[in-house]
Amino acid sequence: MSARVAAWFLLGRRMAVQLAGLPLRHLRRAGSEADGGARALLEVVAPEGYLPLTAGERADFPAYTRCISCGLCALACPTLCDAPASAWVEAWTFVVGPSRMLERAALAAASLEPCARCDVCAGVCPTGVPITRLAAMIARLAAESRQGT
Repeated sequence: MSARVAAWFLLGRRMAVQLAGLPLRHLRRAGSEADGGARALLEVVAPEGYLPLTAGERADFPAYTRCISCGLCALACPTLCDAPASAWVEAWTFVVGPSRMLERAALAAASLEPCARCDVCAGVCPTGVPITRLAAMIARLAAESRQGT
């Protein structure tokens, strides 16, 4: 019984010390640059390929993930009909991959080349995925990851 009381006492003391230090940590951080936390986060996640989305991209993101892999976009795209068939170049595989793995934007951007961004594929999408906006986001993320941002 006394060991349990001692353990609870030590836990309570540790919690009190942590809570007392919270205002001090905030004051120390307030003296640093305003974007210091955001920059520190980017320094950690950017090498892994994670880059921030713009406000518009964040608003569109739920629509990007609605792809059901039906393949209608690939059938409707005039550019892809003329291009050699490849599973990685078809529009639906482009939509499914990047919308779920943003850290691989550079890899997904390689499959963007045959796309003319004519918006025909997005027009036939039964779930309304804005494919041309997704392509623009992937191209931007790939360019920024190549720059080392």
